[in-house]
Amino acid sequence: MLYKIVSSFAGLVGWPYFYWHLRSRGRGESFLPRLGLKLPPGAPPGGTPRIWLHGVSVGEILAAVPLVHELQAILPRAGFIVTTGTETGQAVARQNFLPLGAYVCYFPLDLPWAVNRYLDYLRPQVFVALESEIWPNFLWAAHRRGVRLAMVNARLSDRSFQRFRRYAGYLSDIFDKYDMVAAGSPGDYHRLGKLGLAPDRLHLTGNLKYDRLFKAQDQARVQEFRALLQGASGEAPAPVFLAASTHPGEEETVLAAYQKLRVPYPALLLVLAPRHPERASDLGRLLSRKGVAHHLWIRLKDGHETRRQPAVLVDTIGDLFSLYGAADVAFVGGSLVPHGGQNILEPAAQGLPPLYGPHLHNFRWAREILEEAGVGIQVSGAESMAGAAQDLLDNPEKRRDLGARAQAALAPHRGAARRQAELIAGLGAGGP
Repeated sequence: MLYKIVSSFAGLVGWPYFYWHLRSRGRGESFLPRLGLKLPPGAPPGGTPRIWLHGVSVGEILAAVPLVHELQAILPRAGFIVTTGTETGQAVARQNFLPLGAYVCYFPLDLPWAVNRYLDYLRPQVFVALESEIWPNFLWAAHRRGVRLAMVNARLSDRSFQRFRRYAGYLSDIFDKYDMVAAGSPGDYHRLGKLGLAPDRLHLTGNLKYDRLFKAQDQARVQEFRALLQGASGEAPAPVFLAASTHPGEEETVLAAYQKLRVPYPALLLVLAPRHPERASDLGRLLSRKGVAHHLWIRLKDGHETRRQPAVLVDTIGDLFSLYGAADVAFVGGSLVPHGGQNILEPAAQGLPPLYGPHLHNFRWAREILEEAGVGIQVSGAESMAGAAQDLLDNPEKRRDLGARAQAALAPHRGAARRQAELIAGLGAGGP
């Protein structure tokens, strides 16, 4: 009751801040839908069971693609609803799930009137949260309506686990609403079990992101991107240094490392792909201040320009995985600053041993896989980043060997999508 009162008050007085937050980033489409003031367009899907999958942003949404494929194979008459919490995630969801016949819309903020309106309109029979999406008002309202609740790819960091334990009495009531929780790694499985989840509801299935990496392979697209990056030059191919999913505070380090690398490799091409493409204009000004001429990736991709400058700034979504395949060396951001990291298995799947910083608590499971195989490379700043990258560029046989070992380390972890789909299908059929 206290949570409902506080969340309702926050929604009533906090909407101007939410509006400013969206508009300051050049967005706003999600404002009315997420407040529950505008229902999704078009009629909800038919089919039985009607399965609602929710991922907050791009990574979770892409990971759900193989899961939906598996669910459609097991439950050919099911209807699917896919929701996101961000406008970037919404664009990716529309691109990937509309062709599969899914109904795509925004997820409401956890406000009582918003979640009730959406649940009454969409009428799901099964709700599947991707990763650690816990919204108390939504869960309580869905549970009252008899919706079967699941969480897949569930993860719980050590820091979150310690925080959750302090409120175990309150949180146990929330976790009890879930009919099924599928942990993405053994560590997450054990931490979730210690929170008191019933053993018959908790399963260790592996992580969807493994399956998505294998299903997303498109070598024709990789070759196309490689040609675009090399441009029209008839000279030997330029080596490509990709700095991917970077966050504020990391680009300056990347540029310092790049300037050091241009001494032994004058033709080195920098591909800078920020985690949030809307930051491209700010990063363009940073590159100009540092004297690094650049292209916008969309201009190369659309054929409006031919690559001649030493840097490319990625301002699109959905292209990063193929860009890893076109690179020679890759650094994965979100790891030099205390953000928690991004998915370091994406370059590994493309045959690149990734460079990353020390802050990987959100992807510890991925780090363990690569470091056990001896292919993860941690850096701490511009000096170590430049040194590690130069070592890989200087030794192409070593780079290829590490890349092959990185790919091989992922192979035993396939199959999570099928295992999770079978558990979800059991809920739709009235199973445990």
